[in-house]
Amino acid sequence: MAPEIKRSGILRIFLYLFITVFALILLTLVRPHTDDGFIHQLGKNCALVAFIVIALQVVLGARVKWIERPIGLDMIFRFHKASGVIALCLIFLHVTLISWGTGHWYLLDSLHVKWPIWLGRLALLALLATVVTSLLRRKLNIEFESWRKLHNVLFITIITLGFVHSFKIGGDLTAPALRVYWVLALAAAATVYLFHRLMRPARLKHNAYTVTAVQQDAPMVWTIHLAPPEGQSVYPYAPGQFQYITLRRGRGLPVEEHHWTISWTPTRPGIASTIKEVGDFTSTIGQTRVGDKADVDGPYGRFSYVFYPEENGLVFICGGIGITPFLAMLRHMHDTGACKKVLLLWSNRTEEEFVAREELEQIARSGKPELTIVPFLTKAGENWRGERGRINKDAIARYLPPVNGATRGAYVCCPPPMTRIVIPALGELGIPAERIHHEMFSL
Repeated sequence: MAPEIKRSGILRIFLYLFITVFALILLTLVRPHTDDGFIHQLGKNCALVAFIVIALQVVLGARVKWIERPIGLDMIFRFHKASGVIALCLIFLHVTLISWGTGHWYLLDSLHVKWPIWLGRLALLALLATVVTSLLRRKLNIEFESWRKLHNVLFITIITLGFVHSFKIGGDLTAPALRVYWVLALAAAATVYLFHRLMRPARLKHNAYTVTAVQQDAPMVWTIHLAPPEGQSVYPYAPGQFQYITLRRGRGLPVEEHHWTISWTPTRPGIASTIKEVGDFTSTIGQTRVGDKADVDGPYGRFSYVFYPEENGLVFICGGIGITPFLAMLRHMHDTGACKKVLLLWSNRTEEEFVAREELEQIARSGKPELTIVPFLTKAGENWRGERGRINKDAIARYLPPVNGATRGAYVCCPPPMTRIVIPALGELGIPAERIHHEMFSL
């Protein structure tokens, strides 16, 4: 990251940490008089922090661009997932330490407890279900849309029950300042949630884009071109970023929001995403027609060479549909005459799966940018004269050019197994970790 991006990202991280511990700071200043021992108070403190962490989860998941811009949405979502685990651990500590500190272990298993304690138990079960279904969604064979609906219901359950439980039974919340802070935390979470789930979708639907072209670029790969409403411009974006699209096609076709890389470039009219049929929803992508409507939300991500202008000797490594961000970046370099040297190591199973290969070869012949394309096939036929097998350290080393003092940058967009091979190989070949860019984006 550029230094100024690092500073702004660190500012947001410190702001998050300050908000999470502010309840403890406030408690120190206005602590009501109690006879609680250290263990008991520590247990209550865990709950105070956990509630704020849970309230902030909706902010992390709401795709707030001010937060996302310097960090990247993939990093935000990974932190969001980790924060859920942290909140669960804090709540388990809260229950254990409160029972230990008071000596009332019946709080854990007795049926004869006050109703606010039952609300706390239900909130804990909902939080446990949220974490388990989020971490193990694929192993549990839960479809993404079903999981997302469940996730939303569980979040509302957790935040509501947790608020009532803490408000009714939390001794520290007898202090007026803490009660006000608690209400403000709940109100802020509710406001952000309503914006993300209701207000933003309504605005996007009102300003829906229109499908202007649908083209098949390879077997099971389609490019959907979109145009904004008449009189409006496409939102500003950098080549390599991604967007969320909700296609509203009618004809009995499903309506789901999906994130796809923008394979187009801001130097050309409209906007486009290149999409591979890899699931139930995307299997219908070829049925999209000119004139269909789409809600478009973007841009997101930091996977773009324009964010790192000091890099010149660029290495692009991709597998399959991972070519899409590089299509956008190379088109942009070509249109702007960028003086960059680019090595593209491009892997597919068969020759028919190369997307926009002729266009990229024309860009290479033009010299704008200075592009070298090295295609790899893992299932090559007898007539294939290019590289065979997977991209690994030896293959990268064969083609990695000297940079002659320039700053080298590597960009990786591959399936996870290939990524786990390529990124360590790049590091072993001398490319610093801060110059290896990739997005680990899995919802």
